[in-house]
Amino acid sequence: MNIIMVLVSMIFLMGWKPGKIPIPSVKQQIDKNEVTIGDRLQLQVDVFTEEDQEMVVPENQPYMGKFVVKNRNIRTVTRRGIKRTILEYELVSYDVGIDTIPEITFLIKENGDTLDLKTLPISVETKSVAPGLTGEEDIKGIKPQIGIRFSYWYYLIGFASIIILAGAVFLLIRKRMKRLILEKIVTTPSWEIALSELSKLSEYKPVTPEEIKHFYIELSFILREYYEGMYEFPALESTTNEILSHLRKRKEFKPYLVKTHDFLTRSDLVKFAKYIPPSVDNEKEIGMIRDIVEKTKKEEEEEINV
Repeated sequence: MNIIMVLVSMIFLMGWKPGKIPIPSVKQQIDKNEVTIGDRLQLQVDVFTEEDQEMVVPENQPYMGKFVVKNRNIRTVTRRGIKRTILEYELVSYDVGIDTIPEITFLIKENGDTLDLKTLPISVETKSVAPGLTGEEDIKGIKPQIGIRFSYWYYLIGFASIIILAGAVFLLIRKRMKRLILEKIVTTPSWEIALSELSKLSEYKPVTPEEIKHFYIELSFILREYYEGMYEFPALESTTNEILSHLRKRKEFKPYLVKTHDFLTRSDLVKFAKYIPPSVDNEKEIGMIRDIVEKTKKEEEEEINV
């Protein structure tokens, strides 16, 4: 079909005599007036103007009446001062019946004046692909959705399943929490660990500077570990000032702040300042730490018994 349209256009150009065509003017032609649903329809519009005249082509729209615009091509041919603008439309109809391709308006501008050029409406009959059927019978509507009915047993079983699942999850969590609580209760209390470590350290008799340094490091570790387990703060990673800051928040520990401060300060001097006391009374140092543990462990014992 496109080849035929090109040949027709070439023949028209060969026989085109500008002097016999009114300027400006418009000409239209269609390849057929009857189509079936989905068939392509070729519409050609020729607009003739003077070469120096400005023509405004309407914007391409997706529809022309009830016809769908599948494609539009525009080309221009100029001969002997006459400009011919060719518009080729490819249209499709999906409705059975007689429909009209509406008029197309072109604006011609020259010396401030504007002239309207319009094509004529064209009637086209669109027929069904099945002969003998009308438009209403040709395409059937989509059937409504079919509702799915559930009996009350469906909801009852679903509800019971949710209850059983929730109960199983609850029992699992409860069992897990109970085991964690029991593990916490049976864990050796921090005061018991501290007293055991102090008993072992009491057998150590430091003499040399290295032994004295080792003694203070071990004793300081025992006290810090006890504070960490007893009062639940990172005493092993804290400085002396940070430990004292935590202990000051507990009124029951006030009587032991000075002893803790003095001992941790001595330990810091030995560990970091390379200060080695001339002699060490290990029994006295261990006894002081044991006294702090013995007098502060009651609170922890009460918490465990609860």
